[in-house]
Amino acid sequence: MIANSYDLIIVGAGISGLSMAHYGVQRGWRVVVLEQADRIGGSLDSHRPHGTGFWLELGAHSGFNSYGHLLGILEERGCLDRLCDRARAPFQVLADGRLQSVFSRLHWLALLLSLPRLLTTRKPGKSVAEYYRNVLGSSNYADLFGPAFNAVICQQADDFPADILFSPKPRRKDVRRSFTFPGGLQTLADILAKRDDIGIQTGQSVQALQYADGIFILTTATGVMYRTRAVCLATPVAAAADLLGEAFPALSRLLQRIATVTVESLGVVVRREAVSLPPLAGIIARDDSFFSVVSRDTVPDPTYRGFTFHFKPGLLDETGKLQRIGEVLGVGREQLEDVAGKTNRLPALRVGHQELVREIDSHLIGIPLALTGNYFTGVSLEDCVMRSLMECRRLLDGAG
Repeated sequence: MIANSYDLIIVGAGISGLSMAHYGVQRGWRVVVLEQADRIGGSLDSHRPHGTGFWLELGAHSGFNSYGHLLGILEERGCLDRLCDRARAPFQVLADGRLQSVFSRLHWLALLLSLPRLLTTRKPGKSVAEYYRNVLGSSNYADLFGPAFNAVICQQADDFPADILFSPKPRRKDVRRSFTFPGGLQTLADILAKRDDIGIQTGQSVQALQYADGIFILTTATGVMYRTRAVCLATPVAAAADLLGEAFPALSRLLQRIATVTVESLGVVVRREAVSLPPLAGIIARDDSFFSVVSRDTVPDPTYRGFTFHFKPGLLDETGKLQRIGEVLGVGREQLEDVAGKTNRLPALRVGHQELVREIDSHLIGIPLALTGNYFTGVSLEDCVMRSLMECRRLLDGAG
Protein backbone atom coordinates (compact mmCIF):
# COMPACT_ATOMS: atom_id res chain seq x y z
CA MET A 1 0.00 0.00 0.00
CA ILE A 2 1.07 3.59 -0.56
CA ALA A 3 1.52 5.64 2.60
CA ASN A 4 1.10 9.40 2.70
CA SER A 5 3.24 11.43 0.32
CA TYR A 6 5.96 13.72 1.66
CA ASP A 7 8.24 16.47 0.39
CA LEU A 8 11.26 14.76 1.91
CA ILE A 9 11.78 11.27 3.28
CA ILE A 10 14.90 10.70 5.36
CA VAL A 11 16.20 7.19 5.92
CA GLY A 12 18.09 7.01 9.21
CA ALA A 13 17.47 8.79 12.53
CA GLY A 14 21.02 9.38 13.70
CA ILE A 15 22.56 12.84 14.06
CA SER A 16 22.78 13.18 10.26
CA GLY A 17 19.16 12.30 9.59
CA LEU A 18 17.74 14.29 12.51
CA SER A 19 19.71 17.42 11.62
CA MET A 20 18.56 17.03 7.99
CA ALA A 21 14.97 16.85 9.25
CA HIS A 22 15.52 20.02 11.28
CA TYR A 23 16.78 21.92 8.26
CA GLY A 24 14.04 20.50 6.05
CA VAL A 25 11.11 21.58 8.22
CA GLN A 26 12.74 24.99 8.60
CA ARG A 27 12.15 25.36 4.88
CA GLY A 28 8.52 24.36 5.11
CA TRP A 29 8.87 20.81 3.81
CA ARG A 30 6.69 17.94 4.98
CA VAL A 31 9.28 15.55 6.39
CA VAL A 32 9.25 12.00 7.70
CA VAL A 33 12.21 10.05 9.09
CA LEU A 34 12.27 6.26 8.75
CA GLU A 35 14.53 4.38 11.17
CA GLN A 36 15.00 0.63 11.08
CA ALA A 37 15.95 0.36 14.77
CA ASP A 38 13.51 0.70 17.64
CA ARG A 39 15.36 3.75 18.92
CA ILE A 40 16.60 7.02 17.46
CA GLY A 41 20.08 8.48 17.77
CA GLY A 42 22.42 6.12 15.95
CA SER A 43 25.85 6.85 17.42
CA LEU A 44 24.16 9.00 20.06
CA ASP A 45 23.52 6.20 22.54
CA SER A 46 23.50 7.05 26.24
CA HIS A 47 22.80 3.79 28.03
CA ARG A 48 20.63 4.47 31.08
CA PRO A 49 20.37 1.49 33.45
CA HIS A 50 16.81 1.36 34.73
CA GLY A 51 16.25 2.80 38.16
CA THR A 52 19.76 4.15 38.74
CA GLY A 53 19.62 7.65 37.26
CA PHE A 54 23.06 6.89 35.85
CA TRP A 55 24.14 6.80 32.21
CA LEU A 56 27.19 6.06 30.13
CA GLU A 57 27.93 6.56 26.47
CA LEU A 58 28.11 3.62 24.09
CA GLY A 59 28.72 5.80 21.03
CA ALA A 60 29.72 9.47 20.75
CA HIS A 61 31.15 10.75 24.03
CA SER A 62 31.40 14.53 23.94
CA GLY A 63 30.50 17.74 22.16
CA PHE A 64 32.84 20.69 21.62
CA ASN A 65 32.45 24.42 21.19
CA SER A 66 33.81 24.03 17.65
CA TYR A 67 30.52 22.33 16.69
CA GLY A 68 29.06 25.60 15.47
CA HIS A 69 26.23 24.27 13.30
CA LEU A 70 25.11 21.79 15.94
CA LEU A 71 25.19 24.51 18.59
CA GLY A 72 23.20 26.72 16.22
CA ILE A 73 20.43 24.13 16.12
CA LEU A 74 20.42 23.88 19.92
CA GLU A 75 20.27 27.66 20.14
CA GLU A 76 17.29 27.76 17.78
CA ARG A 77 15.58 25.19 19.99
CA GLY A 78 16.33 27.22 23.12
CA CYS A 79 18.41 24.41 24.60
CA LEU A 80 21.90 25.86 25.02
CA ASP A 81 21.24 26.26 28.74
CA ARG A 82 20.88 22.49 29.04
CA LEU A 83 24.56 21.89 28.30
CA CYS A 84 26.69 20.77 31.22
CA ASP A 85 30.43 20.85 31.78
CA ARG A 86 32.70 17.84 31.56
CA ALA A 87 35.13 17.78 34.47
CA ARG A 88 38.82 17.79 33.70
CA ALA A 89 40.45 14.41 34.08
CA PRO A 90 43.60 12.94 32.52
CA PHE A 91 43.94 10.28 29.88
CA GLN A 92 46.28 7.42 30.64
CA VAL A 93 48.09 4.98 28.39
CA LEU A 94 47.92 1.23 28.95
CA ALA A 95 51.19 -0.24 27.73
CA ASP A 96 53.50 -3.00 28.93
CA GLY A 97 50.79 -4.20 31.29
CA ARG A 98 50.44 -1.01 33.31
CA LEU A 99 48.80 2.41 33.19
CA GLN A 100 51.14 5.30 32.48
CA SER A 101 50.79 9.05 32.08
CA VAL A 102 50.68 10.51 28.59
CA PHE A 103 53.79 12.61 29.25
CA SER A 104 55.80 9.59 30.35
CA ARG A 105 55.33 8.09 26.88
CA LEU A 106 56.89 11.04 25.06
CA HIS A 107 60.38 10.91 23.58
CA TRP A 108 61.25 14.57 24.08
CA LEU A 109 64.42 14.77 22.03
CA ALA A 110 62.76 13.13 19.02
CA LEU A 111 59.84 15.54 19.43
CA LEU A 112 62.08 18.61 19.51
CA LEU A 113 63.99 17.47 16.46
CA SER A 114 60.83 16.70 14.49
CA LEU A 115 58.57 19.65 15.34
CA PRO A 116 60.25 22.13 12.93
CA ARG A 117 58.91 19.96 10.10
CA LEU A 118 55.44 21.23 11.01
CA LEU A 119 56.34 24.39 9.10
CA THR A 120 57.25 22.59 5.88
CA THR A 121 55.10 19.43 5.83
CA ARG A 122 51.62 19.59 4.37
CA LYS A 123 48.80 17.25 5.33
CA PRO A 124 46.95 16.91 1.98
CA GLY A 125 47.85 13.71 0.18
CA LYS A 126 49.40 12.11 3.26
CA SER A 127 48.13 9.42 5.58
CA VAL A 128 48.07 9.89 9.35
CA ALA A 129 51.16 7.69 9.71
CA GLU A 130 53.09 9.47 6.96
CA TYR A 131 52.39 12.94 8.31
CA TYR A 132 52.65 12.44 12.06
CA ARG A 133 55.69 10.16 12.01
CA ASN A 134 57.45 12.97 10.16
CA VAL A 135 56.40 15.87 12.40
CA LEU A 136 56.39 14.08 15.77
CA GLY A 137 59.06 11.42 15.31
CA SER A 138 58.65 7.72 14.64
CA SER A 139 59.19 6.73 18.28
CA ASN A 140 56.54 9.18 19.50
CA TYR A 141 54.11 7.96 16.88
CA ALA A 142 54.64 4.31 17.82
CA ASP A 143 54.52 4.77 21.59
CA LEU A 144 51.86 7.47 22.01
CA PHE A 145 50.32 9.31 19.10
CA GLY A 146 49.53 6.33 16.87
CA PRO A 147 47.59 4.55 19.65
CA ALA A 148 45.94 7.87 20.58
CA PHE A 149 44.73 8.42 17.01
CA ASN A 150 43.45 4.83 16.94
CA ALA A 151 41.52 5.61 20.10
CA VAL A 152 39.98 8.77 18.64
CA ILE A 153 38.45 7.02 15.61
CA CYS A 154 38.15 3.50 17.08
CA GLN A 155 40.12 1.89 14.26
CA GLN A 156 43.65 1.58 12.96
CA ALA A 157 44.45 5.17 12.01
CA ASP A 158 47.69 4.71 10.03
CA ASP A 159 46.05 4.91 6.59
CA PHE A 160 43.40 7.53 7.48
CA PRO A 161 43.83 10.87 5.63
CA ALA A 162 45.84 13.25 7.80
CA ASP A 163 43.83 16.30 6.73
CA ILE A 164 40.50 14.66 7.68
CA LEU A 165 41.46 13.30 11.10
CA PHE A 166 41.59 16.77 12.67
CA SER A 167 40.00 19.52 10.61
CA PRO A 168 40.08 22.89 12.42
CA LYS A 169 36.76 24.63 13.04
CA PRO A 170 35.98 28.01 14.65
CA ARG A 171 35.18 27.85 18.36
CA ARG A 172 32.33 29.62 20.12
CA LYS A 173 33.76 31.54 23.04
CA ASP A 174 30.35 31.69 24.77
CA VAL A 175 30.11 27.89 25.05
CA ARG A 176 32.20 25.63 27.26
CA ARG A 177 34.98 23.90 25.33
CA SER A 178 33.74 20.36 26.00
CA PHE A 179 30.17 19.61 26.90
CA THR A 180 27.49 16.99 27.29
CA PHE A 181 24.02 16.95 28.84
CA PRO A 182 22.87 15.88 32.31
CA GLY A 183 21.36 12.79 30.68
CA GLY A 184 24.15 12.17 28.18
CA LEU A 185 24.45 12.94 24.46
CA GLN A 186 21.33 10.90 23.71
CA THR A 187 19.60 14.13 24.79
CA LEU A 188 20.73 15.64 21.48
CA ALA A 189 18.63 13.14 19.56
CA ASP A 190 15.69 13.71 21.91
CA ILE A 191 15.88 17.48 21.32
CA LEU A 192 16.13 17.15 17.54
CA ALA A 193 13.22 14.71 17.40
CA LYS A 194 10.92 16.75 19.63
CA ARG A 195 9.07 18.68 16.95
CA ASP A 196 5.47 18.18 15.94
CA ASP A 197 6.33 18.88 12.31
CA ILE A 198 8.89 16.05 12.09
CA GLY A 199 7.38 12.59 11.76
CA ILE A 200 9.68 9.84 13.02
CA GLN A 201 8.80 6.21 12.48
CA THR A 202 11.03 3.62 14.14
CA GLY A 203 11.09 -0.06 13.25
CA GLN A 204 10.82 0.82 9.55
CA SER A 205 13.50 -0.93 7.50
CA VAL A 206 13.60 0.44 3.95
CA GLN A 207 14.32 -2.46 1.57
CA ALA A 208 13.92 -0.89 -1.87
CA LEU A 209 14.24 2.51 -3.54
CA GLN A 210 12.84 3.29 -6.98
CA TYR A 211 13.02 6.52 -8.96
CA ALA A 212 11.07 7.44 -12.08
CA ASP A 213 9.62 10.64 -13.54
CA GLY A 214 10.94 12.74 -10.63
CA ILE A 215 9.26 10.62 -7.96
CA PHE A 216 10.81 8.23 -5.43
CA ILE A 217 9.03 5.15 -4.12
CA LEU A 218 10.46 3.59 -0.96
CA THR A 219 9.29 0.18 0.19
CA THR A 220 9.79 -1.15 3.72
CA ALA A 221 10.25 -4.71 4.90
CA THR A 222 6.57 -4.77 5.91
CA GLY A 223 5.47 -3.81 2.41
CA VAL A 224 4.54 -0.19 3.15
CA MET A 225 5.37 2.12 0.25
CA TYR A 226 6.24 5.80 0.63
CA ARG A 227 6.03 8.37 -2.16
CA THR A 228 8.16 11.51 -2.18
CA ARG A 229 9.77 14.05 -4.46
CA ALA A 230 13.05 14.05 -2.48
CA VAL A 231 14.98 11.47 -0.48
CA CYS A 232 17.87 11.74 1.95
CA LEU A 233 19.86 8.65 2.87
CA ALA A 234 21.37 9.24 6.32
CA THR A 235 22.52 5.66 6.81
CA PRO A 236 25.93 4.01 7.08
CA VAL A 237 27.63 4.10 3.69
CA ALA A 238 27.22 0.37 3.01
CA ALA A 239 23.46 0.60 3.57
CA ALA A 240 23.22 3.62 1.25
CA ALA A 241 25.13 1.73 -1.46
CA ASP A 242 22.75 -1.23 -1.18
CA LEU A 243 19.64 0.95 -1.44
CA LEU A 244 20.94 2.79 -4.51
CA GLY A 245 22.03 -0.32 -6.38
CA GLU A 246 18.98 -0.59 -8.65
CA ALA A 247 18.03 3.05 -9.27
CA PHE A 248 21.51 4.61 -9.27
CA PRO A 249 24.07 1.85 -9.96
CA ALA A 250 26.98 4.17 -10.79
CA LEU A 251 26.49 6.09 -7.55
CA SER A 252 26.19 2.82 -5.65
CA ARG A 253 29.52 1.63 -7.03
CA LEU A 254 31.23 4.82 -5.89
CA LEU A 255 29.89 4.38 -2.36
CA GLN A 256 31.09 0.78 -2.33
CA ARG A 257 34.64 2.10 -2.66
CA ILE A 258 34.42 3.52 0.88
CA ALA A 259 35.59 0.81 3.25
CA THR A 260 34.06 0.34 6.70
CA VAL A 261 35.21 -1.19 9.96
CA THR A 262 33.31 -2.69 12.87
CA VAL A 263 33.70 -1.45 16.42
CA GLU A 264 32.50 -3.64 19.28
CA SER A 265 31.78 -1.49 22.32
CA LEU A 266 30.98 -2.80 25.79
CA GLY A 267 30.02 -0.51 28.65
CA VAL A 268 30.04 -1.47 32.32
CA VAL A 269 28.72 0.20 35.45
CA VAL A 270 30.38 -0.38 38.82
CA ARG A 271 30.02 1.13 42.27
CA ARG A 272 32.60 3.78 43.04
CA GLU A 273 34.14 1.88 45.91
CA ALA A 274 34.76 -1.17 43.72
CA VAL A 275 37.35 0.55 41.49
CA SER A 276 40.64 1.85 42.85
CA LEU A 277 41.63 3.69 39.67
CA PRO A 278 41.88 7.46 40.15
CA PRO A 279 39.44 9.60 38.14
CA LEU A 280 40.33 9.60 34.46
CA ALA A 281 38.89 10.69 31.13
CA GLY A 282 39.89 7.49 29.41
CA ILE A 283 42.55 4.96 28.59
CA ILE A 284 44.55 4.76 25.37
CA ALA A 285 45.54 1.16 24.68
CA ARG A 286 48.78 0.18 22.97
CA ASP A 287 48.85 -3.35 21.53
CA ASP A 288 45.74 -4.58 23.32
CA SER A 289 42.39 -6.15 22.38
CA PHE A 290 40.70 -2.75 22.56
CA PHE A 291 41.44 0.68 21.14
CA SER A 292 40.34 2.75 24.10
CA VAL A 293 38.29 3.08 27.26
CA VAL A 294 36.12 6.14 27.79
CA SER A 295 35.16 6.93 31.38
CA ARG A 296 32.08 8.62 32.85
CA ASP A 297 34.36 10.27 35.42
CA THR A 298 34.15 13.52 33.45
CA VAL A 299 30.57 13.79 34.75
CA PRO A 300 31.06 12.49 38.30
CA ASP A 301 28.34 10.50 40.04
CA PRO A 302 28.25 9.92 43.83
CA THR A 303 27.37 6.23 43.52
CA TYR A 304 28.59 4.78 40.23
CA ARG A 305 31.41 4.87 37.73
CA GLY A 306 31.04 3.85 34.11
CA PHE A 307 33.57 2.67 31.52
CA THR A 308 33.03 1.95 27.83
CA PHE A 309 35.61 -0.28 26.15
CA HIS A 310 35.89 0.00 22.37
CA PHE A 311 37.15 -3.44 21.32
CA LYS A 312 38.87 -4.41 18.10
CA PRO A 313 36.49 -6.58 16.06
CA GLY A 314 36.55 -10.35 16.07
CA LEU A 315 39.22 -10.89 18.74
CA LEU A 316 37.19 -11.70 21.85
CA ASP A 317 33.75 -13.05 22.60
CA GLU A 318 31.69 -11.41 25.35
CA THR A 319 33.20 -13.62 28.04
CA GLY A 320 36.69 -12.68 26.90
CA LYS A 321 35.78 -9.00 26.80
CA LEU A 322 34.37 -9.06 30.33
CA GLN A 323 37.49 -10.84 31.54
CA ARG A 324 39.72 -8.17 29.98
CA ILE A 325 37.54 -5.42 31.44
CA GLY A 326 37.87 -7.01 34.87
CA GLU A 327 41.64 -7.15 34.52
CA VAL A 328 41.94 -3.50 33.53
CA LEU A 329 39.55 -2.20 36.20
CA GLY A 330 40.58 -4.66 38.89
CA VAL A 331 37.04 -5.92 39.50
CA GLY A 332 35.27 -9.26 39.40
CA ARG A 333 32.33 -10.13 37.16
CA GLU A 334 29.99 -10.02 40.16
CA GLN A 335 30.93 -6.37 40.76
CA LEU A 336 29.62 -5.24 37.38
CA GLU A 337 26.26 -3.71 38.20
CA ASP A 338 25.27 -3.39 34.55
CA VAL A 339 26.68 -4.39 31.16
CA ALA A 340 25.57 -3.04 27.77
CA GLY A 341 26.97 -3.64 24.29
CA LYS A 342 26.78 -1.87 20.95
CA THR A 343 28.23 -2.62 17.52
CA ASN A 344 28.83 0.21 15.06
CA ARG A 345 30.20 0.32 11.53
CA LEU A 346 32.45 3.29 10.87
CA PRO A 347 33.96 4.55 7.61
CA ALA A 348 37.63 3.71 7.08
CA LEU A 349 38.63 6.68 4.95
CA ARG A 350 41.79 6.65 2.86
CA VAL A 351 44.05 9.19 1.14
CA GLY A 352 42.27 10.52 -1.94
CA HIS A 353 38.89 10.45 -0.22
CA GLN A 354 38.13 14.09 -1.06
CA GLU A 355 38.42 13.31 -4.77
CA LEU A 356 36.01 10.41 -4.33
CA VAL A 357 33.53 12.68 -2.52
CA ARG A 358 33.70 15.18 -5.36
CA GLU A 359 32.91 12.39 -7.81
CA ILE A 360 29.98 11.26 -5.65
CA ASP A 361 28.66 14.81 -5.48
CA SER A 362 28.92 15.19 -9.25
CA HIS A 363 26.52 12.24 -9.63
CA LEU A 364 24.00 13.99 -7.35
CA ILE A 365 23.73 17.11 -9.49
CA GLY A 366 20.20 17.61 -10.70
CA ILE A 367 18.79 14.71 -8.69
CA PRO A 368 16.53 15.28 -5.63
CA LEU A 369 18.60 12.75 -3.69
CA ALA A 370 20.72 13.73 -0.69
CA LEU A 371 23.46 11.71 0.95
CA THR A 372 24.67 12.58 4.43
CA GLY A 373 26.63 10.88 7.15
CA ASN A 374 30.07 10.50 8.66
CA TYR A 375 31.79 9.40 5.45
CA PHE A 376 32.15 12.76 3.71
CA THR A 377 34.25 15.46 5.40
CA GLY A 378 34.92 13.74 8.73
CA VAL A 379 33.52 11.49 11.42
CA SER A 380 32.55 14.02 14.11
CA LEU A 381 29.00 15.03 14.98
CA GLU A 382 29.64 18.48 13.52
CA ASP A 383 30.87 17.01 10.24
CA CYS A 384 27.58 15.13 9.96
CA VAL A 385 25.49 18.24 10.67
CA MET A 386 27.50 20.33 8.20
CA ARG A 387 26.95 17.76 5.46
CA SER A 388 23.21 17.68 6.18
CA LEU A 389 22.98 21.46 5.89
CA MET A 390 24.92 21.46 2.63
CA GLU A 391 22.67 18.76 1.16
CA CYS A 392 19.51 20.51 2.32
CA ARG A 393 20.62 23.71 0.58
CA ARG A 394 21.38 21.75 -2.59
CA LEU A 395 17.91 20.15 -2.58
CA LEU A 396 16.32 23.55 -2.01
CA ASP A 397 18.25 25.08 -4.90
CA GLY A 398 17.13 22.20 -7.10
CA ALA A 399 13.53 22.69 -6.07
CA GLY A 400 13.78 26.34 -7.00
